[in-house]
Amino acid sequence: MSDHNDMFELGKTLKPHGLKGEVSIKLDVDDAGRYQNLDMVWVERQGTLVPYAILSISIRPKSTVVQFEGIDDVAAAQSMSGHRLLLPASALPPLDGLKFYYHEVIGFALDDVLYGSLGTIAKVLDLPGNPLFKTEKQGKEGLFPIQDQTLLEVDRGARTIRVRMPEGLCALYFD
Repeated sequence: MSDHNDMFELGKTLKPHGLKGEVSIKLDVDDAGRYQNLDMVWVERQGTLVPYAILSISIRPKSTVVQFEGIDDVAAAQSMSGHRLLLPASALPPLDGLKFYYHEVIGFALDDVLYGSLGTIAKVLDLPGNPLFKTEKQGKEGLFPIQDQTLLEVDRGARTIRVRMPEGLCALYFD
């Protein structure tokens, strides 16, 4: 499996942990416990996805430590540092209601209940404390906050997200 489009980023490898080849990783997920029983992950090395079996994974309050098959000393663990960890999107648990994965809504229409179409979601900008939908409409771009108070409906079947943006925000981009 080497198609990056069908993958989501689980986290990153950080640095060796101990002397037996274990690697500290950072999981970029809401609930690390969901991944306690992973048996395989793809590591992006020089632009190529390489599958690695996981012998053990230890999720701790401040770090997660993984023992990959075939990585059994500090030098090998060091070579694993600084790489993206990926999983197939099919491995994600399904979300419903107003919850969604950022990669899932790319291409969805964004509609404001008062203003109407805000275009197509081209990207989600995951800014700390202020994630944004980046939309494209008739050659123009818009940036709209993703907040509990603005989200009204996520319709996966129709590939549409309905929102209620603060007054005047929509007109800043498309009037």
